[in-house]
Amino acid sequence: MKSPLTPSDLVALVVAGDPQLGSDGRSVYFVRKHLDRAADAARTSIWRVDGAGGCAPFTAGKNDHLPRLSPTGEMLAFVGEREEKPRVYLIPTVGGEARPVSAAFDTIAALEWSPDGTRLAVVARAAHDPSTARIFHDAASGARHIRALPFKSDRDGLLDGTRLHLFVLDPVSGAGEQITRGDFDVSAPAWSPDGAQLVFGAQIGQPEWSFGSDLHVVDAAGGAIRTLTGGEGPAGSPAWSHDGRSIAFLGHLHGDDAGGRFNTELLLIDAAGGPIRSLSAPLDRTVGNAIISDLRSGFTSAAPVWSDDDRELYGLVSADGSCGIRAFARDGSSIRAVAGGERDIFAFAHRAGGFACAFSTPEIPADLSLIDAAGAETRLTTLNADALADKLVLAPRRFRPAAADGTRLDAWLLLPPGAPPPVPLILQVHGGPHVAYGHSFFFEFQVLAGTGCAVAYGNPRGGQTYGHAYADAITGDWGGVDADDVHAILDAALAAADIDRSRIGVAGGSYGGFMTTWLLGHSDRFAAGVSMRAVNDFVSEVGASDIGWFLERELRAPPVYSDSGRLLFDASPMRAAPQIDAPLLVEHSERDYRCPIDQGEQLFTLLRRLGKKQVEFVRFTGDGHELSRGGKPRNRVLRLRAIAQWFIRHLRPVGSNAPADQAGALFGPLAYETDAYAEPATAASAAASASVAS
Repeated sequence: MKSPLTPSDLVALVVAGDPQLGSDGRSVYFVRKHLDRAADAARTSIWRVDGAGGCAPFTAGKNDHLPRLSPTGEMLAFVGEREEKPRVYLIPTVGGEARPVSAAFDTIAALEWSPDGTRLAVVARAAHDPSTARIFHDAASGARHIRALPFKSDRDGLLDGTRLHLFVLDPVSGAGEQITRGDFDVSAPAWSPDGAQLVFGAQIGQPEWSFGSDLHVVDAAGGAIRTLTGGEGPAGSPAWSHDGRSIAFLGHLHGDDAGGRFNTELLLIDAAGGPIRSLSAPLDRTVGNAIISDLRSGFTSAAPVWSDDDRELYGLVSADGSCGIRAFARDGSSIRAVAGGERDIFAFAHRAGGFACAFSTPEIPADLSLIDAAGAETRLTTLNADALADKLVLAPRRFRPAAADGTRLDAWLLLPPGAPPPVPLILQVHGGPHVAYGHSFFFEFQVLAGTGCAVAYGNPRGGQTYGHAYADAITGDWGGVDADDVHAILDAALAAADIDRSRIGVAGGSYGGFMTTWLLGHSDRFAAGVSMRAVNDFVSEVGASDIGWFLERELRAPPVYSDSGRLLFDASPMRAAPQIDAPLLVEHSERDYRCPIDQGEQLFTLLRRLGKKQVEFVRFTGDGHELSRGGKPRNRVLRLRAIAQWFIRHLRPVGSNAPADQAGALFGPLAYETDAYAEPATAASAAASASVAS
């Protein structure tokens, strides 16, 4: 009999990503990510799978990534961290030893072969330049001299004034030259077909608080930078056509607004400059992946890919809770599906008419498939077959409730098998707000369903994949139409199954944490809640977050507190915190710069001072806003346990033993969790164990 998934099972799962298709159209190189218990870290290596299903490691490093095949397919370049710092390595695709071909960098963010295979464009961390830098970091003390925004990011932590710049590398001699300089970061570049120039996205000459970016062109030998776009909106992920006439890129033409309420579009501009036209606007869906999973951290904005004859461009499109590949005619005359279905294709590569895809479904964490030139698809891997062989992986039931005004919403329901009805239910709200749940694997939901609770999750308005009007509907109205939609999703879930209405929980992270706090302060429907990495006080969030001022646009609030922050305060869930009576678990990470730790501290402190005794706080060290999907393995396991134990305690699913009412109990293994990985131990108990062992 299969057993439910438990938090410790997380470390057994493997995720595939960044596929690269070999010149034979059948071999696929990809990044295989797993969690290392002993090191308490994620590890990545490059594997190869062939069309016959043979799958094996191709590199031997612990942190190898960014595989990039040479134009002939004879060499693979990749980034490896074999020593203290990353370098670019080369390895023949027929096999052999990998050799370093670059100097060591603090960070390597992108890698791209020139069309003739004689050079590599590398985006890497450049040396600190005090003449242009906005920050100086005294490494000995940690002190910083900060002269402008930004000074921190949730991805990189506290900044030190260095920037990501473009280098051109000779892979034979190893000689490299930095070809861009200045106080800006270069994003992934693309070569011109003659190899003479490179195009890249960057914020050059824009306000320091801007979310916008432009496309810029520079000679591969260095020199003056030519700006191609004119600040129409965010611009990045460029791809140069084979005929050299056009550059495709991702972005939109709605100004300095990168929060997600506008669709990311596939845009086209002449290589010499001029007007920009959108190839995807008629579709009214976002180009790129907007489907969230707790097995992958962040979102990739993979560049569009030109067909061999330049007549079409291929790109990921997120639509109606799924993500697939579509082909856009260069002349704007048509859009066709290449690969789709109810799944989440989150990465792909194209060569010789075929495609390699990395995908997920609600029952498949991550696998690879191959689509040949005729459109036939073959699944290449079953990477988690062994890890899940004896585990109960549940298939969700999709339902499409109507909002109060008739708008069709989208949601899913996981029902615990064998649990006697009526069962308790946990309602999950996604973050963003402009992302989406969908047809992708979500480990947390599987764990919670394994406790005997039903799990409902869905996309209230504000979420992406349903068009601009759907995503933009909550602008200026957080806690309004979106909260009504969440209630509509809950009502539909209650109508779809035998649910105990006295045992309903609510949970969410980031914007979903905001919504959890908001709902608990404005409704008495919930028996318990878990508010994770939430924004609870908009006033302090605008000033303390790495991008907090985006809230002013989202909430239609006057900029820079011109109303003394009154609108931001009135719209904050903290204002209704005194009305929260349900048991609440507050979860936050100390290095969270997106929703800083004080957002959780304020909520917990206020509620405890108000005498709310059923409010507790779990906080994690060493991780940021991406803890749930990219944090340290131990922290991720303890977080999952805390959520599950909290709902077991307060929703009382049949057959689950509630944790003891004592400090640390939320971090304890579930009663049926046979793996003792990450079992909590106090310093005293660890010392006692050491004494016994000696």
